[in-house]
Amino acid sequence: MPDDLYRTDIVTWSRQQAERLRRHVAGERVNDLDWAHVIEEIEDLGLSEIAAVRSLLIQAMVHALKLARWPESPARMHWSSEAATFLEQAQDRYRPSMAQQIEVERCFARARRAVLAIEGDTPAHPIPDRTDLTLAQLMDEAADLRTLIETLGRGPA
Repeated sequence: MPDDLYRTDIVTWSRQQAERLRRHVAGERVNDLDWAHVIEEIEDLGLSEIAAVRSLLIQAMVHALKLARWPESPARMHWSSEAATFLEQAQDRYRPSMAQQIEVERCFARARRAVLAIEGDTPAHPIPDRTDLTLAQLMDEAADLRTLIETLGRGPA
């Protein structure tokens, strides 16, 4: 099997590897599996899922902080909707095994930095420099999204 296919056409490579794995599972002797790259891709898949949850969480925080920074903005309803949507998507994709890889304070710091770089259309209010919310609280699907968003914008009690 040409080693370039992995670098030049990952879609075709992945389809071929999946078919070879199916044949292997069915009992056929398959000698041309690209084990090194298959292993790498499986590891990357997990990392990609963690990155997706982290990104969604940061986006939720960005919108929550926009609400806190510009509470009189005409975009308020949009930001509220976006914060809720991003947080709900993060909750949907989150798995407890990700907990060690997602640092709420680091996500919050990134979100805060992004919001501070934005110029608003109304006077800016101060925003918190940290949050006391834990990952477990943010990922609790039973929690009220509006309360979580408001708490992010208020900062520590």
